[in-house]
Amino acid sequence: MALLFDFCRLLTGIVFLASAVSKLRGRAAYEEFTAATRALAPRLPARPAAALVVAAEAAVAPLLAWRPTALAGFCVALGLLAAFTVAMAAALRRRRRVLCRCFGASTVPVGPGHLVRNAVLAAAAATGAAQAAMTGALTGSAAGSAGAPADLGVAGPAAAALTAGAAAVLLSATGEIAGLFTNTHPRR
Repeated sequence: MALLFDFCRLLTGIVFLASAVSKLRGRAAYEEFTAATRALAPRLPARPAAALVVAAEAAVAPLLAWRPTALAGFCVALGLLAAFTVAMAAALRRRRRVLCRCFGASTVPVGPGHLVRNAVLAAAAATGAAQAAMTGALTGSAAGSAGAPADLGVAGPAAAALTAGAAAVLLSATGEIAGLFTNTHPRR
């Protein structure tokens, strides 16, 4: 159970940290994200909404890094994923072509692959939240390590970290990967 908890914390934390950093890497990247926010949620004031999203994304990884605040980190991640999914689904329903700026510059519009990515991330965050609640991670108790095979040593946590890192890279590139197999990716 501890390895599953660590995998969920790492996967969720890496994805949200990469997302926040990609938006903050320069003025142009942030402005592109603000424009995408305006297109995805036209009823919201784009600048404050974009700032709130980036601040919340940036908060997820530090919250997940410390066991006592992990449940809060998972809850913030789940709230963001719910909001993102609703906005993306509405854009798809209205057949609006909005470029995904989830992880910086992209030429691929929001599509079903982004909804699948969000569902996978939401499943990881919900699993992690459930683990945090069940094991007492909220209070920082040692119960979080219960159920881990004792003979794995550092191999278990290392495997969880490597797997989470690889999954985070794949999930971050979901839109670009889906664009390779659909006609939504522009031809060059």
